[in-house]
Amino acid sequence: MRMAVFFAALLLGGCKLWTVRPIEDTQTTNPGSLSAAAYVDSIWSPKLLPAISSAAVDAQTLLDAQAGKYCHQTANGPCYLIVKGEGRVIGADQRSRSGILEIDIAPFDGKPDLTIQVGPVLRGVALRDATGIVQFSDFTNQIQFADVGNELNARVLKTVLGPFDVAGSKGRTVEFAGTAVSGDSSGPAIRDLVPVRLAVKEAR
Repeated sequence: MRMAVFFAALLLGGCKLWTVRPIEDTQTTNPGSLSAAAYVDSIWSPKLLPAISSAAVDAQTLLDAQAGKYCHQTANGPCYLIVKGEGRVIGADQRSRSGILEIDIAPFDGKPDLTIQVGPVLRGVALRDATGIVQFSDFTNQIQFADVGNELNARVLKTVLGPFDVAGSKGRTVEFAGTAVSGDSSGPAIRDLVPVRLAVKEAR
């Protein structure tokens, strides 16, 4: 009886036990959220490109020296190299979505000394981690840190590799700059370079 009176009072008083809202109305902006694209915009030209330009070591120097001397490494991560130079394209392997150019550095011997990633999928986060500009401590969580790495690679695909003619570069000399991984005796000494500059060198 008491329960019936209670519900009757609720109905007569116009009270609601709950409120139904559209899904979009329940979504609020997370103050800890991060726009990876906006973050990359803020560092790309003012910080990242100048840092690579000033720290890049000529590829020939790296081939002639112990790469560990120029290694940029965090914790137990890979040995990253910041590289610039020029070389002859002796192969363009696009059999997988992780396409690469094989580069022979002078003195030319017909063997690849360096590989450049040309996508459409770029592996790794060398561009994020090599310079020290992007630090994990700057972010709220691992997801944000990973998003920035992905966005940097996306920026390369759009602005650097988008205009580049991969098929037409074979046999030609290219100029490059970017971040790479130190190789080993089983392959190229410098591998998986993510370019922030890649262009066919025009004949003079």
